[in-house]
Amino acid sequence: MKAFTNRLAQYVSTANAVTELIEGLTPSQQAFEAGEDIVSAGEDTGTLFILQSGWAIRYRLVEDGRRQILNFMLPGDIFDLQALGDLKADHSVAALDEVEAVTFDAKNFLNVLKASGPVATAFWWSAVQEESVLREQIVRIGQLSARERIGHLLLELQRRISLVLGVETLSLRLPVTRVDIADALGLTPVHVSRTLSGMKRMALIEEDRVSLRILNKPKLEEISQFDPEYLHISRLDLGTEAFEVGTTDKYKAG
Repeated sequence: MKAFTNRLAQYVSTANAVTELIEGLTPSQQAFEAGEDIVSAGEDTGTLFILQSGWAIRYRLVEDGRRQILNFMLPGDIFDLQALGDLKADHSVAALDEVEAVTFDAKNFLNVLKASGPVATAFWWSAVQEESVLREQIVRIGQLSARERIGHLLLELQRRISLVLGVETLSLRLPVTRVDIADALGLTPVHVSRTLSGMKRMALIEEDRVSLRILNKPKLEEISQFDPEYLHISRLDLGTEAFEVGTTDKYKAG
């Protein structure tokens, strides 16, 4: 679970030991197809998931079927911690592309949390980061312009993907459509397309059918009002490397 270990290493110095404890819970593997719900709102799974490969989204539907994407989930992310409190899911989690996940019993994991200070610390920090991402999402939608919103989201994903890989990358293969971006940022797909085209004309990004590359990260950070401190991954000190992640390997975490 390399991606999982990379993420924990941002919070605790004993990430490998924590991973070994998780593996001691006899996890199983599950696969999900693109578009398939992993967790459905109202469901009581009693199960925790760690993404091994692929992308997922947290989302809510309103009564007329409109969708709000709350955040994007990458390999190494764990969900759904509501299961620790025997609570029903108040949102859904769906696979964006083909997903592989490690699953284990929530009650067994809770026992590990009670017995291990390092595990409890790691997941407390993980929860802090996710809460910070959700706060930033509120600011994005409530206060930023369309260009600022999209640039800010791209930079957030770039930083998180770099954490998954263990190397900073500016070239990304994203299993994310214009509709997904629109549903995450309160925009229309047409507005997203026009804004991305404008960013390409400004030489901030380039993209083709399957990939996107950030060409001028400092400028994009400036116009998007992006400060990565809210991600709480200040330990990430990686050399920049042009590294494309294909949707065929989907960030295989191993």
